[in-house]
Amino acid sequence: MKVISIFIVFILASLSVFSSKQIEININAKNDLDQSMPNSLSFGISPKATDVLDPELGELMLPPIPFSGFYAAFEFIDSTQINSDGSTYYDRIWTNKDIRNSPEDADNLYIRHKMIFRFGYGKKIILNWNKYLIPEWVDSLFIRDGFNGLVINCNMKELENLTWDNDGILELYIHAYYKLKTTSVSNLDNTELDIFPNPVNSFLNIKSDYPLDKIEIFDLYGREIYTDNKDIINLNNLSCGVYYIKIYSNSQFTLRKFIKN
Repeated sequence: MKVISIFIVFILASLSVFSSKQIEININAKNDLDQSMPNSLSFGISPKATDVLDPELGELMLPPIPFSGFYAAFEFIDSTQINSDGSTYYDRIWTNKDIRNSPEDADNLYIRHKMIFRFGYGKKIILNWNKYLIPEWVDSLFIRDGFNGLVINCNMKELENLTWDNDGILELYIHAYYKLKTTSVSNLDNTELDIFPNPVNSFLNIKSDYPLDKIEIFDLYGREIYTDNKDIINLNNLSCGVYYIKIYSNSQFTLRKFIKN
């Protein structure tokens, strides 16, 4: 497929970037009965993506929409299918990931990712994502209904979840505007900061060449669970799992992933 966390975290030094981006943003989808799909859902761009399913990027073909039960998937049209007479036909495909190609010669890119849902036996559908893991070169990111946002118009860079109970809305569109060529990305250099040990059992240490201004820790859904400015963090009361730490120092910041055992 040509040309959105979970998760690839981009930590860039202060430099000019002129290359194709690889971005993947994960979405957790479930109904109010806590039913979900067995495969994680995500979307984004990659210079390695093609017009068909790319298994090496984790794109899998999902079964067709069922008559009953919860369902959530990305949908795209495969236009590469050929009939026996040589004519082209279009095949509708449902997948867990919608990764599109990011061309090297483009400065900006607009992609509309289509999602399909079924409520199953639930009365609501809930989407969650981590807004803090959306890279700054994703210029704009909205989830809208098929009526161009008349009922649902959600800014994914400002909010971190979406819930609706209108079972007439079974299709949503993610409108993504990517900045493929960016300059002056101002994040902390890897050589200026380090966190250890990782994975961590009890205490997480932060080593920085500059004084720490603020530390924030988030779970996979972007919920802030800790804030301070200490360079040694007691994580004994933190449940096991994957977390993200955002570190502010020297008027810059960096975002790192760590695992709590």
